[in-house]
Amino acid sequence: MRRLGAWAYNIAFFPFVVILAYSLVLFNRKVRRGLRGRRRTLQRVRQFKERSVDAYGPLYWFHAASLGEFEQARPIIEGLKEVSPDAQVVVSFFSPSGYENCHHEMIDFKFYLPLDFPWVMRSILRILKPHRVLFASYDIWPNLIWACQQAGIPTILFAARIIPGSSKQWPVLRSFYRTLYRSMSAIYTVSSGDEERLRAIMGSPSSTTVLNLGNPRYDRVKARQRGKLTANGERSNTIVLGSIHPEDEDVIYDPLLRLLENNGSLKVIWAPHDPEPEVIDALAERLSSAGVKCSYYGRSNGQFGDDQVLLVDGVGYLAELYYHGVVAYVGGGFGAQIHNVMEPAIASVPVFFGPRHHKSDEAEQLLSAGGGISISGGEEFARQLTAILGNPESREQMGLQAYRVIENNLGAAARIVQAILAD
Repeated sequence: MRRLGAWAYNIAFFPFVVILAYSLVLFNRKVRRGLRGRRRTLQRVRQFKERSVDAYGPLYWFHAASLGEFEQARPIIEGLKEVSPDAQVVVSFFSPSGYENCHHEMIDFKFYLPLDFPWVMRSILRILKPHRVLFASYDIWPNLIWACQQAGIPTILFAARIIPGSSKQWPVLRSFYRTLYRSMSAIYTVSSGDEERLRAIMGSPSSTTVLNLGNPRYDRVKARQRGKLTANGERSNTIVLGSIHPEDEDVIYDPLLRLLENNGSLKVIWAPHDPEPEVIDALAERLSSAGVKCSYYGRSNGQFGDDQVLLVDGVGYLAELYYHGVVAYVGGGFGAQIHNVMEPAIASVPVFFGPRHHKSDEAEQLLSAGGGISISGGEEFARQLTAILGNPESREQMGLQAYRVIENNLGAAARIVQAILAD
């Protein structure tokens, strides 16, 4: 089964993905940056090893799809460094948004994950000689995993999710993922339901360790929250829109305009998911044409002035900005999946999001706890938002319930670090 899966992946699927990526180079700046950044990966990895020839601690290789997945890895990296100060940590990224915006003093080296060709992965493993290779959440690459297995290097997937109805549970793909997961040393899931569904895919017996250890990102957002205001009663009348996709904008734009028109004291902090200059400029022009005064967050030093809307024209601000609002809307729920709902939850604000939230265990918990609201369209968004803005007591209670979701899920990072060291 392993040979059949490897053949299907390397002959049929992955070459198609590479061809598709290169065909997008002329049209997609993000794809272009990512492919350009991969050109010198092996050379940069060799140079790093030459510079660190005197290092004697174990080398842990973490892989994250983007910056959000790195936030899951960060408390684990910090925990490993605390226990083993001599350890080296290298981090690879798939996305430019992760590679370009990740800056952490505990990372010894960061690089773009090279394209998942088997000979490339074998080469990079020979250079790095990692003690462990660890994947954050979902971005696992078959040839890297199989190369690690052949080299006797343990691989660990943490914060793993198998959502109900996932394509990984479909008959044909299930066989492929069964082979892939069984090639790993350990998998640590976010919830008991994820553990159950993972075990169903893997079958038995299997030498892979499967444990439900929780989501370390809760620990990360809690660490960032220290010293910040949690109660929202004294905050300005501000809505924070985080990681907004065009699909979200199509739904919430008109209701927001009506709310801004009818409430002169209402403010909006608007953070597009892709804050490229052309995206920000187009949104600014659209708002200005509708008579809404807006400015750029970076250019105005985060001050509204006479404007009703601040457009977030960079990355790395959003987690802090949720503390300035009384309500948050997190984007992605009208597209593929919603983004990080933990950051507004730790800021003790009610969290709105779209209907496609089932891939997010955190969103499901917010709904169950009464700290989140799922909206299906623009009218419902306007109705729910108007109600929550007009009821400070209910709003504060929802914010408290959102905060408790974070508090109730702490400790995963320590459990994962302990499991890694014990493996």
